[in-house]
Amino acid sequence: MPRSKVIQYFNDHASSLSAQYNSLDRAKVHADLMRFLPVSQKLRMLDIGAGSGADAGFFAALGHEVVAAEPAKNLREMANKTFKNKKIEWVADKLPHLKSVTASGKKFDVIYAVGTLQYLDKKDRMASLDKMASLLKADGLLEIQYPTPRSREHQFSIDSREIAGFVKLFNKAAQGNFRLKVIHRKNIKDFSGRKALDGSDLYFNTTIIKYLKSPANKPKFHG
Repeated sequence: MPRSKVIQYFNDHASSLSAQYNSLDRAKVHADLMRFLPVSQKLRMLDIGAGSGADAGFFAALGHEVVAAEPAKNLREMANKTFKNKKIEWVADKLPHLKSVTASGKKFDVIYAVGTLQYLDKKDRMASLDKMASLLKADGLLEIQYPTPRSREHQFSIDSREIAGFVKLFNKAAQGNFRLKVIHRKNIKDFSGRKALDGSDLYFNTTIIKYLKSPANKPKFHG
């Protein structure tokens, strides 16, 4: 399905999708990421495919600054009304290019893309991972979550080895002391109890990647 059709789907179903997304406990959704966040530090975050704004609202309430990128106008406007917070900056931007975010020149401590990559084909997923890595600060964290198996008709299936393969290629081509490292990976059963498109149990793969400046330069973490 063309990207324009996918975005139209989210515009047409903005109300029901927002209700679904907002019903989830975001502390549970991001429990793994929270373990790795620096202690007592306010962070600059990038929320890609921000949807209903539930994730942006959660992190902004904790004091973090969030740039929330959402291409579906109806979802974005509804989210802006639901989660009013001066620490959230809403932009009409999308992967794989993130043109507005890139043009801003901002770098981020944390980037997260929850339920986003499955709407892109493999070529655009690889370009998206590369773009996200380029927007991370040194020692920044990238959290990626996607459904497995796919949960809607207009999604792509993602091979479980794909992200690790990207990290390997990125590090092979990397210049200087910077490299990516997968620091966490697991499948979590969908909190809302939905089924996959094929009728099997739906899981979300959660992968957390760190952008390392050097092995010796590591902040202190929770947990």
